[in-house]
Amino acid sequence: MSLKVFEGFAGYGGGSFAFKKLMKMYPNYNFEVVGYSEIDKYASDLFDLNHRDNNGNPIKNYGDITQINPHDLPDFDLFTGGFPCQPFSTAGMQQGEKDQYGRGTLFHHIVRICAHKKPKYILLENVKGFLNKKFEPTRKLMEQMLREIGYVADINNPEESPLKCAVLNSKDYGIPQNRERVWMFARLGGLPKDFSMKPEECPNTLRLGDFLDPAGFVPKNMYLTDKQIAHLREKHHIASFEVDKALCFDVYNKKIKKDGYSITLTMPEHNSIRVVEPHIGRQVVRKMSVTEQFRLMGLEGLKRNGKNPDIVFGNQSYTQLSKRAGNGWDVNVVKIILNHIINQLVSMGDNVFEEKKNDKNKV
Repeated sequence: MSLKVFEGFAGYGGGSFAFKKLMKMYPNYNFEVVGYSEIDKYASDLFDLNHRDNNGNPIKNYGDITQINPHDLPDFDLFTGGFPCQPFSTAGMQQGEKDQYGRGTLFHHIVRICAHKKPKYILLENVKGFLNKKFEPTRKLMEQMLREIGYVADINNPEESPLKCAVLNSKDYGIPQNRERVWMFARLGGLPKDFSMKPEECPNTLRLGDFLDPAGFVPKNMYLTDKQIAHLREKHHIASFEVDKALCFDVYNKKIKKDGYSITLTMPEHNSIRVVEPHIGRQVVRKMSVTEQFRLMGLEGLKRNGKNPDIVFGNQSYTQLSKRAGNGWDVNVVKIILNHIINQLVSMGDNVFEEKKNDKNKV
């Protein structure tokens, strides 16, 4: 038996990519994405290019979540969704439920679908700003709606939030990107009080330079001209871009980050990242390539170090692919948190996966 998954707000399929990585670690377990919802043409094209069902067929995109009739959906065990973050992000207007584009109320449709399909699990993601005090009424309403359809918290404490939450930062789990996201999980029937959403951190010595493309691969048009670099220095009062190791220049905060981490990847219209390369006697500044952006999201787009790519990009433009990366899930973090969640569910007695060949190893 597979764990059947429906991916809402799917993007390039961060959940699917993470489950594929988990299945390589634990081949006696399986999952199946039975459908997804995505309204962006370029995101769904990228999803379709990289994901198929267990029979090799395209996975159906049910389109706009506000228009989905839950009666049309197949049954599934897990709903995943990074519902739009713009209404809660510091990079947006933080209008919350009053977002002028209606993005702040899309969780209502998550609840509407889950009220009918009753998946056993719900995994949601948003920006850290979602936890700001100004959005507390939104969170309380969300919790109330989930509780009313059976996603209670501790079965002995109906007042406790049905959502177990944790803020995870990519840089604490092996990827040198300062990317904080809040992860939320609910279970039909409730979760134990001690259920944890924070996996043990995985500190390492890898920094931005370890995630950049091999020499000669970065397209020449990514590089700023001497005139552009001089303008950047003058505008942001930077004494010099000459460095002894690859670093990130934070355009928004007007500083070169000395710690070796990248700032948060964002949509191109909010892009504040420049790579500063080490060259003796020269100042070299450039934009980040597509493959570098996706590497910072836990996916390899090049055949390198004896490994085949995790993701193929098709013929999409730099701008479109950068949008996908900036608006997607860090697949590495998703893999780690899914592993953490599933281990706890199995220890609780949930038959998350049916084991093959009587193999009794846990995830």
